Amino acid sequence: MKRSSFISILILFIFIIVVFTQQADAVAIANSRVYTIPIKGEITPAMASFVKNQIEKANIEEAKGILIVVSTYGGRVDSAIDIKDTILGSEIPVAVYIKDRAVSAGALISIAADYIVMAPASHLGAAEPIPYSEKNVAAISAEFRSAAKFRGRDPQIAAAMVDKSIEIAGLTEKGSLLDMTAEEAKEYGYADAIVARQEEAIAYLGWEDAEIFNAEPDFKVKIAQFLTRVEVASLLLLIGMIATIIEIFAPGFGLPGIIGIVCFSLYFGGNFLAGNTEWWAVLLFIIGLVLLGIEMAVPGFGVFGIAGILAVLAGLILAASDPLKGVISVGISLLAVAIAIPIFGKYFGGAKLFRRLVLTEAVKPNDSRPIAHQQESTDLTGKIGVSVTPLRPAGIVEIDGHKYDVVSDGEYISSGEKVKVVEAAGSRIVVTRL
Repeated sequence: MKRSSFISILILFIFIIVVFTQQADAVAIANSRVYTIPIKGEITPAMASFVKNQIEKANIEEAKGILIVVSTYGGRVDSAIDIKDTILGSEIPVAVYIKDRAVSAGALISIAADYIVMAPASHLGAAEPIPYSEKNVAAISAEFRSAAKFRGRDPQIAAAMVDKSIEIAGLTEKGSLLDMTAEEAKEYGYADAIVARQEEAIAYLGWEDAEIFNAEPDFKVKIAQFLTRVEVASLLLLIGMIATIIEIFAPGFGLPGIIGIVCFSLYFGGNFLAGNTEWWAVLLFIIGLVLLGIEMAVPGFGVFGIAGILAVLAGLILAASDPLKGVISVGISLLAVAIAIPIFGKYFGGAKLFRRLVLTEAVKPNDSRPIAHQQESTDLTGKIGVSVTPLRPAGIVEIDGHKYDVVSDGEYISSGEKVKVVEAAGSRIVVTRL
């Protein structure tokens, strides 16, 4: 009995030693690991989430260090502030290697790092707030100054990247934002070294013997970054709007309508993945479409049509990463649509909504009209006829060999189209396009 107990205790002791050894090996591996995290392209909430997760993961593993490789023109300020706060809160060293540019929000992220290493032709700065207002300048300047001061760098230089009114002798004049070259950054304490390659940056930081773990954005982040690029977003809106125009002009629902739905879905979906938009922007867009649908179903063109157009445009603009980019994307698309409408109108004929906006046929002064022989019309409801003259909305139709003065249900109907009587009371006859 005693022998069996001794063997059990021995086995348990050996098991504990094995587990402890494996954990020690894992910690040793983690302690010799350096995380490299890319920040490339626009800084969005999706990008911020990716970077924050990787920094937190490296801290949990107690890695040797983190190298953030920066190549960006900037992006959303709130996303950059999230990354900055995560860097400042890191318990392991965080270095930044600027491959070519760290502009705007990228400059704030770089200033927050323990070490800044730059490529020879790279630059850092130019963080103009949009819109450029006293309030925005004060708030963002404070973020830059506090990060610089925390890392022992000159806060006035950081503020000059945001505030045009700051003048620093030898660096920047009053009226222009500070954007430093690598050499200037090194001279003024904003770069610790200038090296040509990422491997040299790792060596300079003393991490050349470490295991390099290259963190890569997941599929969601890559898709979001691609779909929210200005040129891609503009192309999606362009194709979506033109496909919708074709669908409006062509009879029935077909491939153009499906393409339009797909393009708008990708536009909003990309901004959702990037964290640029909320459901209310999509809801605003859908409300706009509903209002336009109501406009097409009622006579005249008025408040529903105008409100629908404004709601659709507002939804598209507010779904973008910032209003300026949204305006650019929508503006490019609207210009293309303005060119496309007369082309499709020529080849596909008019559409119900656009007939409300423009009457395509003018009445000539010497135009001779057929004379209608008005008869009792109480028995005409449901009858089928053909328009003899355009209905704008009044005109003449022929039913069973007789001509009648009628009005349409509000839409323009050109001559030669089949119509159906929907209301007949005394001399008043209302028809609709069949």
